[in-house]
Amino acid sequence: MFIEVESIKYHVQTRGNGKPLVCLHGFSEDISTWDLFCLEGYQLVLIDLIGHGKSDKPKYKKYYRLQTIQKHLHILIHQLGFDKYSILGYSMGGRIALAYALTYLKEVEMLILESTTYGECGWISRMKRRSQDIMLAKKIKCNGIDWFNTYWGDLQIFQSQKMLSVKKQVEIKNRRLRNVPFALANTLLENSQGKVPCLKNQIKVLPMLILYISGEIDEKYTQMGADFQKRNLNIEHKIINQAGHNTHIEDNQAFINIIEKHVKGMK
Repeated sequence: MFIEVESIKYHVQTRGNGKPLVCLHGFSEDISTWDLFCLEGYQLVLIDLIGHGKSDKPKYKKYYRLQTIQKHLHILIHQLGFDKYSILGYSMGGRIALAYALTYLKEVEMLILESTTYGECGWISRMKRRSQDIMLAKKIKCNGIDWFNTYWGDLQIFQSQKMLSVKKQVEIKNRRLRNVPFALANTLLENSQGKVPCLKNQIKVLPMLILYISGEIDEKYTQMGADFQKRNLNIEHKIINQAGHNTHIEDNQAFINIIEKHVKGMK
């Protein structure tokens, strides 16, 4: 289905029955990344984020700002009739989910973060990251989506995906190739880790139970998960063995098992 919010059409799918779980994909992905994911007792609410998948890709950069994304998600979720729900976010989607949960504390019942961060902290680090993302945005617009696919797939953080089956690697590649250069560039420019707020010191106020999942091979985000856990007693950090950054793709069954066990522990 398509749901319109302030003239922007968002592509949404729902799957399963039970409590609503809003799922937010990562940068350059779309809702097909969740094709193998299911969770008993939950209705998955899959949303193509602005500039991704089948959702609108406006030229104006203001629509790609974190505050606008949060506002639109909130309106969209309530249009679906949900006033209490959980959120799952992977990578960029996890940053958005974290910021959203801090904004709508009383509505989010459970927060699941996969391989995500609270944003860059410190003026120098933030300026460096913002500069890097500006340069990457320019290269994407100049060189096109084929160049981006090769560049992104060769990043160290995704090297473990080269051990996946050929079928899965093709699916990942095709998701990237479906993107539009200016929309990816706008996402980088407005939703850079160096531009969105550093939420490091706000994690402690989150009242809901939080699950952070990382892959053993992804050392950066496994360390990040340990840091999250130190900042809030409500956070449980689980590591999936022999998996990298995208755990729900690299070991989907282990990913589901961890969440199912976490959910059962809440009851």
